[in-house]
Amino acid sequence: MAEVTTGVEPAVPSPVQAAAGIFVRPGHTFEAMRPRPRFVLPVLILAAAQILLVLLLMTSGAIESDSAAKAERQGATPDQIEHMQQILEAPLAKLIFPLGTALWLTFVLLLGSGLAFFVGNLMIGAGLTYRHYLSAIAHGSLIRVLDQAIQGAIALNQGSLDVRVGLGNLFGPDMGKLGSMLDSATDPFVLWSTAVGALGIAVYAKRGYGFGLLSILPWFVIGILMAAMRG
Repeated sequence: MAEVTTGVEPAVPSPVQAAAGIFVRPGHTFEAMRPRPRFVLPVLILAAAQILLVLLLMTSGAIESDSAAKAERQGATPDQIEHMQQILEAPLAKLIFPLGTALWLTFVLLLGSGLAFFVGNLMIGAGLTYRHYLSAIAHGSLIRVLDQAIQGAIALNQGSLDVRVGLGNLFGPDMGKLGSMLDSATDPFVLWSTAVGALGIAVYAKRGYGFGLLSILPWFVIGILMAAMRG
């Protein structure tokens, strides 16, 4: 899309406008946020969505069922599986696990933005602030909320966390770590999210799209590795 140069800077959008604009006009939204990149609202939305998803999955029993099946495949004894189920059924678990996953997601988001900052600034010399990278990646990651909503609905319906939206469908019931990584790497929402984040970095830096892709590559790799950990 050609950039329109009118000499007039677009008005800086509100946090809500920026979060919504990512889905319809990402380039324009990042352009408008360049003087003041925002990140607080998308980070809060991502954390809240994670908490809600984990709570729903724990309440439905999908996490307990999936964890028991995974432990059984790994050779756990019936007593070990029963002990694990008792932990997951404890009332305190419904507080610790959702909050823990939200905090872990936030940490990974900050880490991924730091790696993008390292690649973009220290290796390529873009001259952006850490805030710019965090803003681009956090807003791009809002698209993954759609992915979580769809996969969460499927998981609740089938009572299992084994939901595949990428090439993981080519594997059998136990696709292993390699299958999990391939499924994540070909998830349309993950690719869309990564593309928007790369666009944001490129727009903020006033560089080509290839620069944004190179800078966000560590974040994309982190997502694939996290999929392998879940697998």
